Amino acid sequence: MAAPITCLTALTLAAAALAGSGAPPASPARSSGPTLAAEDTMYTEVPPVLVSAPRVTLDEILGRVARGERRRDSLMTDQSYLATARLVRNADSKRPAELLLETVSRVYKKRPDLVRTQVLRDYEAHAEKKKNVKVEVSFRERAGMDERVVNFAFRPEARGRYRYRILGRELVGGHLIYRIAFEPRSLLDASDPRGVVWIDTNDFVIVHQELIFDRSPAAPLIKGVNRVVIERQNVDGYWVLKRVLLRAETTIPLPEIGRSFDFSMRLDDYAINRGLPDSLFARQAEVKR
Repeated sequence: MAAPITCLTALTLAAAALAGSGAPPASPARSSGPTLAAEDTMYTEVPPVLVSAPRVTLDEILGRVARGERRRDSLMTDQSYLATARLVRNADSKRPAELLLETVSRVYKKRPDLVRTQVLRDYEAHAEKKKNVKVEVSFRERAGMDERVVNFAFRPEARGRYRYRILGRELVGGHLIYRIAFEPRSLLDASDPRGVVWIDTNDFVIVHQELIFDRSPAAPLIKGVNRVVIERQNVDGYWVLKRVLLRAETTIPLPEIGRSFDFSMRLDDYAINRGLPDSLFARQAEVKR
């Protein structure tokens, strides 16, 4: 508001000077406002700068993302992290949400195909009251660190299955971020979602992804998956998976779950390229606390 008030004051003073140019000078009026110096009403203009560099094409962006994801994967020889999986019922109803299951595991990976999962905590709500009904949520970690759950639609072999378009670009914290939408060319496979990814052009890796399933990928039991959000984080210069969130609605109420549920997977406490020994993967040991 300061600039419009200053401009209005300057115009008022100029008009008063023109109107009273033929009249004897009047005694200055007292004002309760601040006294303005001449430099307070001065303006300047910055000449426009013409950017002649060509904008990167969509094909070039897709090629750079494929190379960036491949490079991200190649930088890591081993990693370990803490994975927390949770299942919450009544996710989209008037009843309060309730945590049904929670599994906390330490996961170890090493090239080329070594993986070990060590269960640290396995919680189930009201387990003492359940006799014939048991709900289980299990996840199986893939060997390798390419994180296909993030880049499945941007791998070179997937280019023919999807259509892509640029939604926009913006500067966030010194990083140029491209938003790219993708959708399957064929509607025959219900498991193929459409979505949007956020690409950090500093490394040309996917840092955020949102998926939409127009049809249920697990019909008829699952009525629909409303939304899936996948995020990455930067740990010591490496882009790695941070969390996966999804909300689903069932066709009929499921025992102990109801008609809707949220599933989340959070990954943190990363240790990357620490030289994990092969002996760590000699057998799949599970320790429950």
